[in-house]
Amino acid sequence: MTSTKLPVQKHPPPLDDLVEPLKEILKAGLPVSYDFDDMSVLALRGVVARSVIPQDRLSRIKALNELIARLLVHYPDDSLGEAARIVFGLAQGVRGLTLTQRRERAAAAMHRESDHFRKRIEPRIVRELARQLHSDSQNYVPRTTPTAEPLEITGDTPYIAVGDVASHDKAMREEALSRLWSEVYVFRAEVLRVERLKHWPYDLTEPSLSQDKLEEAMRDRSHALIRLKGTVRRFLDDYGQSINSGAAEFNLEGILNLVKWSE
Repeated sequence: MTSTKLPVQKHPPPLDDLVEPLKEILKAGLPVSYDFDDMSVLALRGVVARSVIPQDRLSRIKALNELIARLLVHYPDDSLGEAARIVFGLAQGVRGLTLTQRRERAAAAMHRESDHFRKRIEPRIVRELARQLHSDSQNYVPRTTPTAEPLEITGDTPYIAVGDVASHDKAMREEALSRLWSEVYVFRAEVLRVERLKHWPYDLTEPSLSQDKLEEAMRDRSHALIRLKGTVRRFLDDYGQSINSGAAEFNLEGILNLVKWSE
């Protein structure tokens, strides 16, 4: 049995090509059905980059689910955000409802008639989500040279392959790549620490939280971000304009987007 290699787009398609599959997803609501196979969306570099197994369609669907949910949670228009989450079936209490029912709930949340919502507001929501998907995929740099299959495990994992130390330059690059990813996780840890202290300031060892401690955590977060940006820029200066991570490649914006947090 011959397997077909799933495509990866070099550049995101026109917005209209993303709007149509999003309409199909909207009909049934989230999560995206496991039989979904529209490569206009599943071949987006932002989806592929987030897939644990990029050449597995179900892995891409899982990544697409998580990406759409994230974009809806951080929807850029506050006046439409809750309606967008309702009509796509992400909001609590609407999962499993029909599209007509979700439209009615979304329209009520905006104090609009259901028919007006369907004709005027829903297309704006879908198109804005398509724009976000389009913009997200521009954070990922397309490969300029083909990658041999199977992909070799690279410096973003603990495993060290023979090829990683095959030459002085290769070893130096893999060492630099590992240090870069360590900075990514240091920054991620500092972001999580700040949010933890904001929402759960008490534990058995900390009966109270002083403002100084939260401010210290926020300073550490800022310093970690500065170090991460410097590390990424030095790596790009030394080794080119993209950073490999398995099947994906990132630029600086793409790296920062991995640990992006909207307060």
